[in-house]
Amino acid sequence: MKNILLFLMSFVFVFAAHTVSAADWTALSTGDAQSFRTMTQSGSNLVVAGNGGVIFYSSDLGKTWIKSFSASNVTFFDFAKLPDGRLLAVGSNSIHEVSADNGLTWSPFSFGITKNIYGIDIKTTASSSTGFLVGETGTYRNYANGTGNWDTQNLGITTDLYGVEDRGDNTGWMVGADGVIYKILYGGTSFVKIDAGTKETLRSVRFLSNTTGFIVGSMGTILKTTNGGTTWTPVTVTGLTTQMLYSVDSFDNQIIIAGDHILLSSQDAGETWKAQSFAGTNKNFFGVFAKDTTHLYAVGSDFDVTSLVYQLSVVSAPPPPAEPAPLPAGTAVQGSLIKLACSANATVNDPCKAVYYFATDGKRHAFTNDKVYFTWYTDFSTVKEVSADFMASLALGKNVTYRPGVKMVKFQTVATVYVVAKGGVLRPIASEAVAQALYGSDWNKKIDDISDVFYNNYTFGAMISSQADYSPTEVRNSVSSISDNL
Repeated sequence: MKNILLFLMSFVFVFAAHTVSAADWTALSTGDAQSFRTMTQSGSNLVVAGNGGVIFYSSDLGKTWIKSFSASNVTFFDFAKLPDGRLLAVGSNSIHEVSADNGLTWSPFSFGITKNIYGIDIKTTASSSTGFLVGETGTYRNYANGTGNWDTQNLGITTDLYGVEDRGDNTGWMVGADGVIYKILYGGTSFVKIDAGTKETLRSVRFLSNTTGFIVGSMGTILKTTNGGTTWTPVTVTGLTTQMLYSVDSFDNQIIIAGDHILLSSQDAGETWKAQSFAGTNKNFFGVFAKDTTHLYAVGSDFDVTSLVYQLSVVSAPPPPAEPAPLPAGTAVQGSLIKLACSANATVNDPCKAVYYFATDGKRHAFTNDKVYFTWYTDFSTVKEVSADFMASLALGKNVTYRPGVKMVKFQTVATVYVVAKGGVLRPIASEAVAQALYGSDWNKKIDDISDVFYNNYTFGAMISSQADYSPTEVRNSVSSISDNL
């Protein structure tokens, strides 16, 4: 039986699906204190601090907490690891504490500063240490490597500075009220003011790399740079409106942000975001800490009377399936469209022009013509050339019939019009009215003639007497491949 389906040059395209893992914030611990403001890690312990001068530590990744310090009339705002390895907690009213045993016990520490210190960051390597602290009314100090002193630099500003980061490359960044952004140069002795494009209060800054960084602040402000801080552009996140954002932290491509009645997370370096709202509650989050890719925390308070510790539950997307072993040259897998390679002088009737469906029954099934083919496929882009030996190894199966639900058909010398059901079953249509109900007012333009020689490709079923007897859409969707229809 001659197949007149013409072959067009085929190309195979492979698309890699981008998967995103899910993430939700859940309460890990509540009620240990009035309010927590900041979290860090020291040794194997997590350490938190906040209102009422409280400091707690946890040795089980935040499930339970033990109070190790408290003081009246002080709020702790930030932690830093000193060059000698001690953990430092900085806060208000000139009260700062240091621990040499990973947060279990504490002793006083003084900078000789009477202003509130809101942010501190210190980077220590085998050869050097640098660090910066910022605070109330333009308070700024830089750590002078080698002397162990915190030197004063006059910025000429009186606005509060809230967030600071030592980027570890002899530069740093600090942010504050009225949209203040400063780049710190030469280890802390020189400064460049950067235009933020906003007058909102900026509370925290975090760089993922030397080029990419984020700043957060009031009125739902998130700023991003991709050129090392030369310019900053606003980021829009669905679900984020006018909330105050207090803190941003990151680990690899994971970013977390804390704010009033909201927590934000990104698992792709800020390309996409998820906002978890706590609207309608009194829950505010002031600090975040990214320990690693699976331990990401936020701390805050409920109505400023009950402390909160939340953890981001990250469910990673499953890894992509392993690449299958390469097929031998000139072969194909079941479910493929296949044909022989054609020589340069092949004619239209050359056997190499025939396209077959390699079915799950292990046989190859021919298309009787292009009309049948295009009820299953929109083009020839997935047709694969196989070797003559492979083609010969496949037994011939029955011809491919029309896909159910796509077309009505009739035989050339018979007036009866049929719908096509699953398995190549033809069911006669009782009247024009039924045909119109099934396929619309132009139903007579949706009929294909079948050559009488293909009569035995089909079997015959019950008559369609009403629209209720047959649904083109349901019948079409009942088969997902030609193998389902054989």
